[in-house]
Amino acid sequence: MWTNEKIEKKLEYLRSQKENSTGNYRKYLVNIYSFILEDSKKDNKGWSKANTREMLSYIYENKSDHMGYELINEWKKELKEMGYIKFVKENDEWHTYIVKEIDF
Repeated sequence: MWTNEKIEKKLEYLRSQKENSTGNYRKYLVNIYSFILEDSKKDNKGWSKANTREMLSYIYENKSDHMGYELINEWKKELKEMGYIKFVKENDEWHTYIVKEIDF
């Protein structure tokens, strides 16, 4: 479980990335969030399966990293720890829900 201090430091870093990008980290987090949000709107179901394999080309804009699968899973966990998404097991299937809008 992340502390409030760790979350604030992470958010500060991500917000600085928005203005002075030194890499793609923030962009990938936003892409993951966007994928989950768009998928959750399909058929008005309100949740996403957030299947990592399906996310790969979307997140990396068809330029997948060799570590992409592992990184996407790590970034999904980070979004969860920061309170943007949550994972819920329902009917033996994991669903990903958006909890709050991105503010970084």
